[in-house]
Amino acid sequence: MYHSIKEFRVWAALPLCLVCASFCAGCAKVESRFVYDEATDKLLPEASLAVKASLQSTFGTPADPQIPGYFPVDRGGIVAEVEEVSTKDRMQLRIKLETPADENEQTQITAGQLIEFLFDPEDAFDIAADALEVKLPSPFDALSGLKVVSYDSENGLLKFDKPLPEIELIESGLQIVINPNYKLQQGSALYSKHCLHCHGVSGDGNGPTAIYMTPRPRDYRRGVFKFTSTGPQNKVSTADLKHLVIEGIPGTYMASFKMLPDEEVDLLVEYVKYLALRGVTERVIDIEVGIDFAQTVLEDELEDVEDADKRLEIMNEIREELAEFLESDYLEIDLFGMLDLADAWDESVGEGVLQSPSIARTDPDGPSAADPTKTSLENGRLLYLGNTAQCASCHGDAGKGDGFQTRQLQKKPDGSEYDLPGLYDSWSNPLKPRDLTRNIYRGGRRPIDVFRRIYCGIKGTPMPVYGGKGLSDEQIWDIVNYVMAIPFDEQKTEPAK
Repeated sequence: MYHSIKEFRVWAALPLCLVCASFCAGCAKVESRFVYDEATDKLLPEASLAVKASLQSTFGTPADPQIPGYFPVDRGGIVAEVEEVSTKDRMQLRIKLETPADENEQTQITAGQLIEFLFDPEDAFDIAADALEVKLPSPFDALSGLKVVSYDSENGLLKFDKPLPEIELIESGLQIVINPNYKLQQGSALYSKHCLHCHGVSGDGNGPTAIYMTPRPRDYRRGVFKFTSTGPQNKVSTADLKHLVIEGIPGTYMASFKMLPDEEVDLLVEYVKYLALRGVTERVIDIEVGIDFAQTVLEDELEDVEDADKRLEIMNEIREELAEFLESDYLEIDLFGMLDLADAWDESVGEGVLQSPSIARTDPDGPSAADPTKTSLENGRLLYLGNTAQCASCHGDAGKGDGFQTRQLQKKPDGSEYDLPGLYDSWSNPLKPRDLTRNIYRGGRRPIDVFRRIYCGIKGTPMPVYGGKGLSDEQIWDIVNYVMAIPFDEQKTEPAK
């Protein structure tokens, strides 16, 4: 028992490696399962079951994670191209490896490994839909679970454990992946060891230690990450996630993992992307399905109906519509929703999406590139306090995070007001603007990090995007210089006269 609140707080503030030791030991003994979004459970039961089934079919389980190859996630696997299809022996193919296997056992072709065929998803959907229309099983079902029996590297012959169906589906030039998702499996193990206790099995931010933390751990399932170097419409980049894992987030419980080898950092980053994409896929499907088949839709239909027979008739009509929807339209919505997501995330994979200033940082004590009649620090102070940037409205005149917006009632995304004044993030958590006098910058303390926080904004928060519209790069550098000087010179934090 704790003898005082103070003692409890001291315990809660211990390093995470100590606090979580018992939790992690317990987690390792219990089979972990993904949790589903509240919106999924608010669908009609048949719709909810369909969403959960498709999520498990697409993304697997924590113990056996998987993801379709069209998503921009490095899931692992040996990529090969079909060179020759035998019309006599349907239990083998001649293949050519795209990249030679190295000494890593995960990139060696061995018996028991899964084989995945990389059909064009839209073509595969059309073929499967045609089969469904005439009440036949999908020709792709028989390819599921196909495993390696042996591989002759000299002749390129790959043998498997069951015959190929519909041999015309398999043709020269088709790519296959052997042992897909092994990197996700490795990432899952690392995530369970280092991240699960805070971020939870599903990445929902509800790990066993999360209740002791302010701010709460990130909920990946929305696909929104605060500290990015990408534009407002772009998703988080791989480089951003890697930077966050390595550097941590100062002023929070998010620790730095600089001591991890690069390959382990990369595995964690890809697994976090996997959790985010699983969560965003679920939300997209929930929105589409919930338009007609949420429990609230049925309740609205029945609200003013008192006659029992009429109520039963309405319920039966909706059930029939739902059954027809699940049989005809659901699979298309599911697939093409994921393809759209894959395209959106693919745009943020490369280094080219990172926003970089058009000019080098201005000397803080030299002339401002935006207004040479003033020093960069002077102009930065005027911009900070003025109406153009309006930084002081949240961060306060002295930079202490006590601007007048922190005393106003703010609106929720649905238009209603929060019960208490102050700012909130997209997860409805209270959000205090950064106290700039403390010299702690959660997105990174390099000048380029602060530049990007102003240029790109902070996703999921009221911190707006200034780059490309509100402020020039020259003005942003002036504000960066001023903000980074605030902790060291109290005179610079005096209000403008």
